[in-house]
Amino acid sequence: MANATIQLQNQSINIQTVPGSGLIRVILPETDNCFYNPASGLFSAAPIADGTTPDLITHHLPELKQKLNEFDANRRAEIARYNQFSAAL
Repeated sequence: MANATIQLQNQSINIQTVPGSGLIRVILPETDNCFYNPASGLFSAAPIADGTTPDLITHHLPELKQKLNEFDANRRAEIARYNQFSAAL
């Protein structure tokens, strides 16, 4: 499981990979976690108590997706480099 922090609208958002799933857990402040699937570009989010979508997702969705996709691409590149190095041994 990889842990990281991304900056979004002057807030630090903690994220984690979910082993074996390809999903990224997004730990939003003051609400339930949501999950992002980089392969589909879709979020799976548990609604907050009043049934609304957290403002951070609603108002900053393109920026949040971009940052999560960048994180996923970097993570996948690191895994590929590690596998290439391991295969060379």
